[in-house]
Amino acid sequence: FRRSGNDLYVPACPGCSECVPVRILASQFVRSRNQQKTWNRNRDLVCRTLPPDYRDEHFELYARYQKARHPGGGMDDPTPEEYIRFLASDWCETRFIEFRLHHKPIAVAVTDRLNNALSAVYTFFDPALRRRSLGTYAILQQIEMTRELACDWLYLGYWIRGSQKMQYKSRFRPMQAYREGQWQFTDLSTMG
Repeated sequence: FRRSGNDLYVPACPGCSECVPVRILASQFVRSRNQQKTWNRNRDLVCRTLPPDYRDEHFELYARYQKARHPGGGMDDPTPEEYIRFLASDWCETRFIEFRLHHKPIAVAVTDRLNNALSAVYTFFDPALRRRSLGTYAILQQIEMTRELACDWLYLGYWIRGSQKMQYKSRFRPMQAYREGQWQFTDLSTMG
């Protein structure tokens, strides 16, 4: 399942199985060379874990991200109420992992704690800082948190083979995909 605010959902399109749930086995994850470069490039960031409360500076960052990354998608002109309703939840343990540069937030990774796992719900970041690969860095930090909490899995949500925006998920290994009623180790770049 995935979460949007307080709602849980599972894509269930008749005759379609393109939305594939994926997860990373944190204990066996080893950073690739490029991921290690991303990790090193962001050593100057201050990372802190916060409750999922509304903050003006987070909302402003979120609104900039939506305008740059999803123009015309219906989320590109959010209100504060829509923002917090989308990211927070009353019924699960949600945390905002904040990344700051020079006392200013540049990324936030919304993360849920589950039984033996973390779930990467949504990440938004300063679109002007493209060179930092903040989306990748947020996942790397979530993998580290998964290990620190002695959990096995980091869930990345759904992967769709033809979606350009989801291809980054194929760069994290070992990866499991939920296919035909069971979790299976897979290489997403070769999965049909």
